[in-house]
This record gives sequence, structure tokens and C-alpha cells, in this order.
Amino acid sequence: MAENELTKAAIGFLTVVDEGPHGLFGGYLILNPAGRPVEFHCTAAVKANRAQEILYGTTLKPYLYGEQIARTLIEKSKILPRAVCFDQECALCVRPLVSIPAILVEDAQGADSVPEDQILWNQKQILSARTEDTDDIPALRKVLEELVIEFDFMEPFERIRSAILEAKKAN
Repeated sequence: MAENELTKAAIGFLTVVDEGPHGLFGGYLILNPAGRPVEFHCTAAVKANRAQEILYGTTLKPYLYGEQIARTLIEKSKILPRAVCFDQECALCVRPLVSIPAILVEDAQGADSVPEDQILWNQKQILSARTEDTDDIPALRKVLEELVIEFDFMEPFERIRSAILEAKKAN
């Protein structure tokens, strides 16, 4: 597979790191099917003000994680991956705002069974779409078939967290 083809079959990974009083920092890593980075972006601190906390109530976290951070990072990227994986369910609310499947990655340990609308990958992780977005699952299965390596879907989130911490140290 040529590098250009590897880029076309890229997969995105997006997470948000909560640094308490310092705010939220989003990171977005796009990997080719061989697991190599092809693009990375991170946000400056995002903090809700008191008025937003009051007015948004329980919808504040999905708004900040999904609409503010995830949407901004996805729209900023030059490469449009085949799917974007998240490790925080509240960020999945970005799905109606973007044109690519948004997939939740969870640790499968302790899971007795996997519902049909979810995908179990390597017996280590459960990959799923929001109930409203189960149409994304066939597209995700196709992406998984094209991976060059056996893939741990939780590992890229650790890379992102480490990169965000390094970026914070540099500033």
C-alpha cells in the first residue's frame, strides 16, 4: 500500500484531558493503518464560565467535549480519516456535526456479552456507535479490515495524553 493510500485509510483518535482548574485540553491524532501518525492537533485550554455552567446544566460536558473541542479539532485537520475513535462517550455528540463515523472505544474486560450493534475487536476492546448512529458500524468494519497491524485501540489515547502534557510543559 502506497503512503498516499495509507493516508486515505487513516483513523482518527480524539480525547479530552480534564486538568481541573486549568481547563480541558483536546487532542486529535490521525494514524495510518500501520499505526503511524500522519497528523496531530491539540487545543488550548477550554473553560466554561459560571454563566455557562448554570445555563447548560447537565448538557455542558457534551457541549464542551463534543461541539466545542471535538468539532474544532476535526474541522481543523487536513486529513479526513475514515472514522474517529473516542474514549469518552460525551464527545460522541459531535457525530451529527461531522461527516465521518464517531466510534466509542471501551475496555472489554468484564463484559459478559456484546450487543449486536457493537463490535468486539481482539477481545480487548468494544467499539460502538451511538444508538442513533448504528449506520456507522458497516463503515467501521470495513476500516478494521484494512488495518495493516493488529491494533490496540486504547493505546493511541495514551499517546495523545502524553503529547498534551508535553505541549503544556513547553508553554
